[in-house]
Amino acid sequence: MAKSHVLVSAHVALYINGQLFGRVSSFSYTSTTPKKSIYGIDAVDPFELAVTTTKISGSMSVYRMSGDGGAEGAGITAPYTHLPNEKYFSITLIEHHRDLVIFEASQCSLISQSWEHPARGHVKGAFAFEAISFSNEVRPAAI
Repeated sequence: MAKSHVLVSAHVALYINGQLFGRVSSFSYTSTTPKKSIYGIDAVDPFELAVTTTKISGSMSVYRMSGDGGAEGAGITAPYTHLPNEKYFSITLIEHHRDLVIFEASQCSLISQSWEHPARGHVKGAFAFEAISFSNEVRPAAI
């Protein structure tokens, strides 16, 4: 029987700073590359669409574990009193069925974190991040 080429989330694992981060319930990212129209003299139509800036941002929803320390405990950000000393963190998504890296960003910075404490149910948080660069290529995992 042939294997499907469609990725299944159950086979994808998230690594932060090279360590498996198994508490993630969802992960999403957006890459934007806005363009600027370049016009010539007396031209109604643009001659070219030029790249201006690039931005990669994303978010992940996580389950809070007892004593895990939130984003600070996972090394995603520095504690509030040490924010000027914050270091970048890395994110890698690996599809374990074929052992392929499907997303990687090595210079990420936390933008925000929020936590929800429902009266019944699991405590969940959301982390928003930005990255300097990313790779969206399928290649063999090195982790």
